[in-house]
Amino acid sequence: MGGVEYGGGRGEQRGGESCSTSIHQVAPGKDFVNIPFYADEGPAWSLLVGVTRGDLRFHRLRVARSGRISGRSNEVLEIFHDLKKPPGCSLRADAALAPDGRSLCVVQQVENEQTHALQLQLEAEEKLRPLPPLAWRSLGRCMPISADGHIWAVSAIQLSVSSFHLVMQRLFTQEEEDAAGGRWELVGRPFKEDCKFDRSLPTWDGSFLQGYVVLPGHGLDGGTLILLSLQNGVFFTFDCSATPEIQWTKVTHTSDEYYLPINGRGLYAQESNAIYMLWNNVVYEYKLTVVDEEEERGLTRLKLHPPARIDSVCPFITLKGDGFLTHLGWGVMCSVWISLDLSCGCDYLHAIVTTFQIGPLPGDVKVLHSTFRRVDMLPMKHMDEFKLCFVQEYMDDKVLPQLQEEVLDDPCRHYLPPSPPKYVKPHIHIDKDLLFIICQGCSQSFIYRYEIKMDEIPMLERAPPLKPHYIVHGDDDGPSHFFLSSSKLCAISFLKDGMDVFNLDTTSHTMDILARRPVSVDPFVMVIRVGRATFALTETLQVYRKAYRVSPPGSTSWVRYHTNQSNVLDRKVKLSGYVAVGDDSFIVSDSVTCSCLLFEVGAKQWHVVIPWTQWGEYLPRPMPRHSLLKGACVFVDGFIYTCSNCGLAAYELLFENDHVYLKGPIFLPFSWLSKQWESERMSLDYAGKEVDSGAILLWVVQGVQVQYRPPKNQLWIMAVRVETEETPVRA
Repeated sequence: MGGVEYGGGRGEQRGGESCSTSIHQVAPGKDFVNIPFYADEGPAWSLLVGVTRGDLRFHRLRVARSGRISGRSNEVLEIFHDLKKPPGCSLRADAALAPDGRSLCVVQQVENEQTHALQLQLEAEEKLRPLPPLAWRSLGRCMPISADGHIWAVSAIQLSVSSFHLVMQRLFTQEEEDAAGGRWELVGRPFKEDCKFDRSLPTWDGSFLQGYVVLPGHGLDGGTLILLSLQNGVFFTFDCSATPEIQWTKVTHTSDEYYLPINGRGLYAQESNAIYMLWNNVVYEYKLTVVDEEEERGLTRLKLHPPARIDSVCPFITLKGDGFLTHLGWGVMCSVWISLDLSCGCDYLHAIVTTFQIGPLPGDVKVLHSTFRRVDMLPMKHMDEFKLCFVQEYMDDKVLPQLQEEVLDDPCRHYLPPSPPKYVKPHIHIDKDLLFIICQGCSQSFIYRYEIKMDEIPMLERAPPLKPHYIVHGDDDGPSHFFLSSSKLCAISFLKDGMDVFNLDTTSHTMDILARRPVSVDPFVMVIRVGRATFALTETLQVYRKAYRVSPPGSTSWVRYHTNQSNVLDRKVKLSGYVAVGDDSFIVSDSVTCSCLLFEVGAKQWHVVIPWTQWGEYLPRPMPRHSLLKGACVFVDGFIYTCSNCGLAAYELLFENDHVYLKGPIFLPFSWLSKQWESERMSLDYAGKEVDSGAILLWVVQGVQVQYRPPKNQLWIMAVRVETEETPVRA
């Protein structure tokens, strides 16, 4: 099938055998994927992304063994758990996976309060259990670390501009089935060091302790070392099994270059004997060298080579953001980078999630999957209140149900004759087994008739060019509006009186010149069928209903539908889309205010559609521009389906407490997505439901201009099947 790539996944851009990590093609609705078709797609890991805005919120995403990130581009990360902050100002939080792999140790710090240690269960319904108070009251950052089969907590406190000390604690747990129990104990004694610090050098978040990395096999007799990263590129190691006299050693530098601090948890790769970490959005590599300079003292020193830049994980290098790196296993790493720039005006933060492999040679990096995700924001006044705290992986073999999209048949591509304009904007209407496609441009509308045969869609090479069934000559001031009425297709002028009527059973075409509108009426910007009635809307939100005149019989007039305008502004709107909701209301989308309005036919009243938010006490923002409805939409089973650049988008519509709410979009990208595809050249209509499965069937038409000489227009005609599954409602 020419022009279609299969096997690459939905909304993806495939890579070759060798690829660059410059993933500039990643965007909402578009992934970069370089995974072999035979790869193991079984579930393997879950990642918990911890972010704070006062309270601590855990988000979750899943990754397959192949490195493929589950879910769809631009969807919202799942909320795993919310941890309310204790009284006071929450400073930060850190987490480490317990040795059993079934829980997290979470350390949450609050201003002027004792550091809180909690146990977060990954599978139990009762997620939180308190851990005993820490043995050492730390005024600085305290980080939990999973190493050598135990949970440790390290604190680094700067005593003055020239000295600091390090404190290590270990969690001793009681072997009781139903209780966390246990105690924290100091390991050895606090280690004090004299060292001057340059205040002009950059730090991550102002904390003295910047990060750490666990180094198995680097301690005495093959034990485990914990390498700590402090401000100004100062590094120390702690030997988990050594005696207190030799537990702490300083890491030496092999160069006078500036050494970046490790951000949070660094990663150690045994294959390359190197440490990897994310700084801004760049992956850096620290090569290690072990030097036994003081064997008589039983002391093993590490030498750290200058950081080498590997590559960027996010193309938006000019934006403010933060990220972390995690090692999933089998050579697969994953980075989560969150942008803190809100210039787009939407209600979400934006994350780039990338899985990749690093080979033994310098620069030998292979991106497996890079995708775009949204992170829902707890309400905040300033971006400084938000902090990305950690990314923690754990083994997981569960997969969440998803809203799925699949193609019933191969898309059929038709060439159009040279007559239509270069810019093709299709509209479609379905009558029985006939699909009518209207392509508009300039002052003409070309109507094509396509016979629907689900089981006999022709091959692309054999698909004959479509010939216009009707040609409508309109006015130069704007497009015509089409709607179905019984077995007739009607076209209303944007500005002038009259209505074209096409008999769908024959080729007859009549002109109702008496179809008049009241004098001095604004131009019609939309015509829609709601139940058995037809309504027209002006750019000032005046509503008109199509009525039949007594004389001459059968002719049409437009009657003003006097409505309650109290909920709308007295101004002009620019409609981006519209949809009939049942037989008694319709919704329009205004691209000027980025908002949606619902008109209730029986009550003759407008209502503002409110973007859905879980936090009812906060006033919602306007809808983001990418969430606007596009053209004629479809409403089925509580969801509005509209066209998007990545394929389709589904919005859940809710009616609660006399208010109308619209949830955020669920994107359904097509696997044959092309960079030439834009929602402005797409249209869809409802085709029905499958009797057995209840799956929703939609017809979608996409207009594409092929840059031949001379340019040619194409129409892609597709049958799309959307299957939904109910998911638990989160309180």
